[in-house]
Amino acid sequence: MNIAIAASIITTIMILLVLVTVATTTNAQPVNSTSQQQATEFRVQNTSMSKLAPNINCTKSNSTICPLIPHQIVVALPVRSDGKIWTGTVTFTASKPIEIEILHRYNPSIIPDTVHGQPYNAKWIDGNRYALSTMTMFSNTPVSVTNTPISTGSLVFTGSILLFHKTDGVPFTVTYTIDAVAKSLTG
Repeated sequence: MNIAIAASIITTIMILLVLVTVATTTNAQPVNSTSQQQATEFRVQNTSMSKLAPNINCTKSNSTICPLIPHQIVVALPVRSDGKIWTGTVTFTASKPIEIEILHRYNPSIIPDTVHGQPYNAKWIDGNRYALSTMTMFSNTPVSVTNTPISTGSLVFTGSILLFHKTDGVPFTVTYTIDAVAKSLTG
C-alpha cells in the first residue's frame, strides 16, 4: 500500500471520529459538570455497535482511484475542544477481535528528519494532526469456555481520543467502562 493511500485511510478514519462522537457518547456521565467538555472527571459504561468508516475523502471524480475503506469504529472518548487530554482506565469486551487506538495531537516543534522518521500520524478534519497508538495486544483472545476469538481486556491510557477499531469492515459490538479525567497539559 503506498503512503498516499495509507494517509487517505487514516484521514478518513479520523473524519469519522467527528461524525460518530455524538452517537457514541450519549450514555456518558460526566461528574462535577453538566457538559462533557467542562467535566474534569468522566465515567461511562456503555454498549455500542460499530459504524462503518465512510470514505469521505473520495468524491465522484476520484472514486476510481480512491480505495474503499472497510474500517469499523466506536469512539469511546472524543477529542476535547478545550485542549485537555484524557487519562484513565478502560475495561472492555468486544464481540469480535478488535484493536484499541489512542490518538495524540501531533504538532512537533522540530520536524523529524528522514533519518529519524515520523510517528504514524494523519490529518483530521479539524486540521490538526494526530499520532496513532494502536493497541493490538487484545486481538484474538480466545475465551476458554467457547474458544471464540474476541477482544477483552483492561488498560491505562492517556491521549486525545480513545476508540475501538476493526480494519476488515466486519461490524462489532463493544461493551466498555471508562473512568477518566480530563487534564491540562503542563509542558
